[in-house]
Amino acid sequence: MTEHEIKRIRNRFITASTLTLFCVMMIMGGMIYLFSTIAIRNEAHQIMRYIAENDGDLPEPGTSQGNSEEAHDSDADAEDGHDNSFSETMEWSLQSIFGMGDFFGETPDFYYTTRYFAVLFDEDESVSVIKTSHIAYLDEEQAEKYARIALDRPFRFGNFGRYYYYCADREEGGTIVIYLDRTEQLSMMRRVLISALSILGFGTILSFFIMRLLSKGFVRTEMENMEKQKQFITNASHELKTPLAVIKANTEMQELMDGESEWSQSTLRQVDRMTGLIGNLVQIVRAQEMTDGELTQTDIAAAVSETADSFAPVAASEGKKLEMTVPDSLVIKSNDSSMRQLTSLLVDNAIKYCDDGGTIRVELARSRKGAVFTVSNDYAEGENADYSRFFERFYRKDEAHTISAGTVAALSAESSGKRTNRSGYGIGLSIAESLVKSMKGSISVSWNTGRIHFICKF
Repeated sequence: MTEHEIKRIRNRFITASTLTLFCVMMIMGGMIYLFSTIAIRNEAHQIMRYIAENDGDLPEPGTSQGNSEEAHDSDADAEDGHDNSFSETMEWSLQSIFGMGDFFGETPDFYYTTRYFAVLFDEDESVSVIKTSHIAYLDEEQAEKYARIALDRPFRFGNFGRYYYYCADREEGGTIVIYLDRTEQLSMMRRVLISALSILGFGTILSFFIMRLLSKGFVRTEMENMEKQKQFITNASHELKTPLAVIKANTEMQELMDGESEWSQSTLRQVDRMTGLIGNLVQIVRAQEMTDGELTQTDIAAAVSETADSFAPVAASEGKKLEMTVPDSLVIKSNDSSMRQLTSLLVDNAIKYCDDGGTIRVELARSRKGAVFTVSNDYAEGENADYSRFFERFYRKDEAHTISAGTVAALSAESSGKRTNRSGYGIGLSIAESLVKSMKGSISVSWNTGRIHFICKF
């Protein structure tokens, strides 16, 4: 895992955590606002039902409240046009939670602060009485207009602007319509909502910076392990070069003294192989250490064309054909040396694994967002390959990590001086993937109709 990938995972964790916290706080704030709104609604409902029980009047403190319990029970079956079992259950719950109940009329403040008007209709819906003594800014004509609007509505209880309305049947016949002004309570709820949203926004921003600060400690161990891994590869590569140089020098000296033999040549080939493997490991580390600042506007067409051209003699010597479809110029934000190394790795891999007499194609084209670089070759055996593992380090489809009959045969071929066209370290594609990622691109592999395709998108 590279430093860039660790930072990306960290940013994703911070984003996911912040969004989760924001959603949870939104749900909690929404539930608080919902229950508060329901509490205000049910309180208004109880007040207006209490007024309806007294035929539109609000008894002064200390006077009789009438048969409120009987009216409460008789009206419960006719209100709202909704399922009353749920409404009564919700009302009982809110009374238990918020302390709402039979306090109406028990305090002087309730009598003087309740703002309402009532319109009493006869059975033929003609106005009998209009009571506006508890509201100052509404005349009788406006009160009647509001009352008839409530009568035309499908539900007997609801809200209309800053008012709640309630329609009930009178004991002596006819209907009473009550409008209760809840401006103060609704304004308070709006202030609460604005305050909650402000606190939510501030809390989200604060939590984002706190998580960003704390996440540094969370990923520090992983970063340290990654740095230790890079340091180990660098140090090990440096330390291995010395004994390999000694082995090679001793072998060459032995050949000068005793002459060449198949064993000394095999030893020299294995030394060269180990030297190449060490070089590839160092290349992986360097590719992972590339930063965004090293990416500049580069003509990748020239890098691809020149690098691929150098492999034409190699392909021809093995009886294979190298074809190129590359534009004269294609400039994107990239890195020239990395692009050349990527081309070298993919073309070399294609030549090694191309079927005898097959064709290797190198294609570069402009896409809507950047460029697409494709290297493909004939590969009849690739139908059942596990392409999900092709970019794993040291993975090779046709060889195991343990000594097998195939491995022994390959070593025997080397000792006889024969070239194995599919020999490799199983690490080139891993380096290619690191190079592509360092240039902010993606690489994929697929097989279709006898050809394998490595596709890089930038």
